[in-house]
This record gives sequence, structure tokens and C-alpha cells, in this order.
Amino acid sequence: MLMAVKNNIKFILLSLKYNLKACMEYKKSFIVQTIFMIINNGFFLIFWNVVFGINGGNINDLKMNDILYIWGVASASWGIANFFFGGVRELNRYILEGSLDTYLLQPKNMLLNVAMSKNDFGAFGDCLYGITLSIIASENIFQFLCLLFYIILASIITISCLLIVRLSAIVFGDIEQIAHIYENNLFITLSIYPFQIFGGFVKFLMFTIIPVAYVVYFPIQLVKAFDIKIFMVVIFATIFFATLAISIFYKALEKYESGNNIAMKE
Repeated sequence: MLMAVKNNIKFILLSLKYNLKACMEYKKSFIVQTIFMIINNGFFLIFWNVVFGINGGNINDLKMNDILYIWGVASASWGIANFFFGGVRELNRYILEGSLDTYLLQPKNMLLNVAMSKNDFGAFGDCLYGITLSIIASENIFQFLCLLFYIILASIITISCLLIVRLSAIVFGDIEQIAHIYENNLFITLSIYPFQIFGGFVKFLMFTIIPVAYVVYFPIQLVKAFDIKIFMVVIFATIFFATLAISIFYKALEKYESGNNIAMKE
């Protein structure tokens, strides 16, 4: 067991090393995508700053610092999930093309191998932007370290949700458009706006099918005022969604139809 964990950690570190090297091969593209992602996110921050300025710095007990927390956690967790584990969003293509055969034949943890097979250059901008905002919002180093811990948990939940959605391609076929709507129109949108503005049904979704409540809102509450009950809920939610995603992944492999393409891992 310990040997397997050690091997997986070694594999993760090596994958990160080679993925970063791959980014440096396209240095200009990597830098440009990172900068434009930061600029794109920055416009939303300017918008909120103007809104709070018009309303005297307070909107229904929300302050600009709360928005910094929201964007910090949401951006950083999304960035980590997609930059380091971008292969998850390629699962739909892998399944349809029968490309998972390449990974089935390799003596590595298949889920980690698939997840770390790609990285999204632009997502590094999200990661950098989110961590920068987290530093600005944090009152001290301890609070920032706590925030980093919650960002890691949020990243695990994010990766798990993306994995579950992409695996549905085994049952429903090409679900690229559905996955795009879930990820960009629902998951991201719900995670970057204050929890208070949403109604009952949307809040229900935020605790279940689109669990951004555990990704953003609970972690922010914990940073502002630690509560052991909320902390345990976040830990349980992280374990639950990660376990569910892993279980579905290996269960889905039983229904996976092998392709007839001869290909090497990219």
C-alpha cells in the first residue's frame, strides 16, 4: 500500500515536471494565454469595485474583500484542476476515439495517467490570479495558509465533478456541448457570484449536482470564522465526491469499447 502511494506521488511529480517542460516549449503561447486570462478575470474585479464604490462599499453585508475571497478560491481551484489535471476534460474525446487503449496498456495508475496527460495553458492564469487575490484578501500568513488548504480541497471537488461529467460520454456518446454548459455556464458562473443572490432551487443545485457551495462558500466562511461542523462538512464532501468520481471511473471502464487505432501516448 505504502509502495503504491509512493509510486503515485513519484509519478505525479514527474508528470508535473514534464508538463511544465511542455509549456516552456511553447513559451510565448503560454505567457500570452496566462496574461490574457488574468486580464479577462481582472475586468470582473473592476466591475465589482465600481459596484461597491457606488453602494458605499457595502451590499447586503457583503464587502469587496468577500469578492476577493470568492474569486481567489474559485479561480485558484479551477486553475489547479485544469492546468495540472487537464486530461480530465479530454476524456470525452478519448472515449469516443477509443484512445483510452493507450492508457490501459501502461503500468501506471490509469486515472492519474489520464488526468495528467494534458494541461490547459490558460488555466495557469486562473491559478496565478486566484492565489494573488487570496494573498491580498488574507489578513495574515496563517489565514492565507488556511485558504491554500481549502483551495486544494476545492480543486479535488472540481476535478471530481469534471471527471463525472466527462465519463457520461460512455453512456450518452458525445457530450461535449453538455459538458461545456456544465463547466462554463453553470459551475464557473455559480462559483464566482455571492451565495446570497441565488434562490432556493439554485442553492439546492449548489449543494448537490453543482457543488460549488463546498468549493467556495463554506471554505470562505471557515477562513473568516472557523467552525468545526462546517469544516467536517467540507472534508466529508471532498472525500465523497472524490470517491464517487474514482468509483464511476473504474466502473465506466467496464463499459468502455476499445478502439482499433494504433497510437502512442502524446
